[in-house]
Amino acid sequence: MENENAFKWSILDIRRRVRRTVYTKGIKSYIVLILMVFIFSFVGIIKTNAATEIHRLDMKIGVGSVSKDDIFAILDYVEDTRIFKAIPDALSEIAEAIVWTTLTTYSWIINLFSRNDTYMERNIGEVFGFIVIFVFIYKGVGSFIKKTFLVGFARANMENRFQKNVQIRRMFAPYGNKKFFHIIGVMCKYLLVVFLWHLTIVGGIIKYFQYYFVPYLLAENPDITWKEARDISRQMTKGYKWKMFVTLLTYFYLPLLSQLPFADLLISLPVNYTLDAEMYFQLRQRKDIDRSKFIEKAFDNAAYVDRIKEGETEEDIQPEYVLPNLQIRNSSFDETDKYVITDFIAMFFVFCFVGWAWEVGLHIVRDHTFVNRGFMYGPWLPIYGCGGVFIIAILNRFKNNKPKLFVSAMLLCGVLEYFTSFALEYFKNMSYWDYHKMKVNLNGRVCLAGLIAFALGGFLGVYILGPLIRNFMEKLGKKKAIILCSVLVVLFIADAVICAAVGPNTGKGIGKTYSMIIYDVLYNS
Repeated sequence: MENENAFKWSILDIRRRVRRTVYTKGIKSYIVLILMVFIFSFVGIIKTNAATEIHRLDMKIGVGSVSKDDIFAILDYVEDTRIFKAIPDALSEIAEAIVWTTLTTYSWIINLFSRNDTYMERNIGEVFGFIVIFVFIYKGVGSFIKKTFLVGFARANMENRFQKNVQIRRMFAPYGNKKFFHIIGVMCKYLLVVFLWHLTIVGGIIKYFQYYFVPYLLAENPDITWKEARDISRQMTKGYKWKMFVTLLTYFYLPLLSQLPFADLLISLPVNYTLDAEMYFQLRQRKDIDRSKFIEKAFDNAAYVDRIKEGETEEDIQPEYVLPNLQIRNSSFDETDKYVITDFIAMFFVFCFVGWAWEVGLHIVRDHTFVNRGFMYGPWLPIYGCGGVFIIAILNRFKNNKPKLFVSAMLLCGVLEYFTSFALEYFKNMSYWDYHKMKVNLNGRVCLAGLIAFALGGFLGVYILGPLIRNFMEKLGKKKAIILCSVLVVLFIADAVICAAVGPNTGKGIGKTYSMIIYDVLYNS
């Protein structure tokens, strides 16, 4: 007797629904899906060839102040340890290659310690230990946090199945009511368990499919525990893991297609993630599983494309969800915020410091040395502060018009960056940034990638950072806020006076004369 709880798994139906969900709901729906994929790939949460820069290992170890001898000294130390000697000869070359790649990739850490040669000679093992710890935190914990944000992407992608136009803000819905750290905890357990099972190879493949829907269960119900999500995912996939594998296999051409420029952004990734959501909702129909954690009644309905095919109108299909939009206290995604002068001063210095930390960090990773970026001596870059404040002050009124805000942020930041670069070059004959080697640039002063980054930063500032800074200043109190802003302004003015008296910061790696820029463009392109 056929199991009454079983249902038909039709690969053709799934593929048809995926295709129609991605491509037939209208250009706006498609653009929103592409934009979500782009945002997550741009910030490094998901991988896409369209947004991935080619990271070349620093094989010329002598570049900058990184000592070739320090690299080989640490490598010799590692090879002389008991753990390394215990590795079988067949794997020793692989282990050595891993250590070599780690040392060259993170040689900037060695550079920081090599400033004290005596310390390096005494504590080579400790330096290597710091590198290992950093890699673990950066790659391990950092990966967990990145994967946590995939829960938000899954949420928006799931809702995209049930309505014509999903709002991008819905990717933040699971993190409301202080659920962010709970989701991190569940995802850490999920990723750790899957990783450990992958060490067994065969078991890893089975558990990969068995726990496939843990992120989607979290996206629907952020209160769910790891044990509950694990058990329900097991129940959902029981008897269907092979069918899931075969379904994924029918899209074998997507990895090949993704090698074409932007094909992964426009085709492969939207289809892949829509397919994952479609398989989740196929198995979510099962009646023989624990359904107590499925909290969204709207997800019990048929897909939007199927309801339209059955004759329903777009006006009839307006799903209501249990999870509300993520809201910052005293703020809204659609209404203009109110700010006072101390709020803008605080924003200026926050953005100045964040910009400075960003540029210093990039320089450390890329050139393996610490450089105080910018033409001032303090830990601030005024162009970031001015850009952030201008975006919030001028574009705050466009909170209910996201496309207009995005384009306006690109234009505003582009104009500010271009004329700041022009002014520095004209009056000081110095250039503090140069985009001649970047694709789609204007006189090396602005580039498309930078403008997109500024626009995304503008969204972050208008919708999140601005309201958060205002709330912090309100909590601080008017008197303390005025004192804090006054101290920061005095320090900034003092820095400006020093720059005027002795000249701007032109340390190593900071600012090139115009003749040096011309030389680089002509001979080093």
